Amino acid sequence: MARKPRVEFEGALYHVIARGNYRRDIFRDEADRLTYLDRLEHYRERYQCVVYAYVLMSNHVHLLIETGTAGLSKIMQGVQFSYTQRYNRRHGAAGHLFQGRYKAILCDRDAYLLELVRYIHLNPARMKRAEDPWRYRWSSHRAYVGKTTPVRVQTTFVLKQFGSSASVARKGYLDFVKQGMGQGHLDRFYATVEQRFLGDERFIDEVENRKKEREPAKIKVGFPRLVEGVASVYGIEAVRLLSTERKRGWAEPRSLLVYAAREWCGIKTSVLAEYLHRDPSMISRLHAAYAEKRDKRSESELQRWLGIKSITHACPLGVCLVSVSRGMGMARRPRILAPESCIT
Repeated sequence: MARKPRVEFEGALYHVIARGNYRRDIFRDEADRLTYLDRLEHYRERYQCVVYAYVLMSNHVHLLIETGTAGLSKIMQGVQFSYTQRYNRRHGAAGHLFQGRYKAILCDRDAYLLELVRYIHLNPARMKRAEDPWRYRWSSHRAYVGKTTPVRVQTTFVLKQFGSSASVARKGYLDFVKQGMGQGHLDRFYATVEQRFLGDERFIDEVENRKKEREPAKIKVGFPRLVEGVASVYGIEAVRLLSTERKRGWAEPRSLLVYAAREWCGIKTSVLAEYLHRDPSMISRLHAAYAEKRDKRSESELQRWLGIKSITHACPLGVCLVSVSRGMGMARRPRILAPESCIT
């Protein structure tokens, strides 16, 4: 059965589980864990998302994230790609570090936020070699008891459920967490609807209504035209971008092509993989590599080559609206937004 697309909208709450490839360890030492948390904080700040909880285990990670205008896919792609780069560089490794697609469960905040925070923080106690969750360094539990953590964790909303003063709220939180000790793995947090949603019928209806909201239009520039434009910007033959040949100098234009095709034109990864004769995972890596270090000058040159301008508007799905205008007499090409104005 084909995977259904992930539902993304502003304010969505996700329980994210990212595992190591073949369930292998993704952290070898303290430095690796600090690097992962540094990447998480970098993209939390960059995309203005909210982190309610996290825990780093040896071969997997649990995150509880509320998205802003940027979708979860952008956040996680940035975190996992940049961490993998640093991990492989540091340990002389190569290839995939994480297992395929991370699991992301869209959760009903009202019903599950508090319990998920507790469940995530008690993860160390559920290991075969259990560790004390109160002293475990690599979880956001420390933030809830007033200690500093490498990631800015939003604790206020949860703590307010237990009291108005800091001392009373923290005591109530600790009592709540202690009540969950010994529960073990809880299947109900994974008993999802369509393998994506955790909530009752009311919540599912709300999600369906959000899905039906009108999505912003993508620009209509044919892929061949986009290929010609990128080739012109970089001064190479268009056929080279679509060939299976590999040269260091072609990685950058191919990355821009993938980025523009996905972000500006809305072309799916699977379709781009066919166009470029590459595995979909390679397309995702090219996109993530370019998104990490965008060449805005080349983007501007590409837009000028295409003769495209835009009027942008904010959108709750993290994609900008595009308006298309036509002059008198000669029709202009569809207008494309300047991505730097909407994607930071």
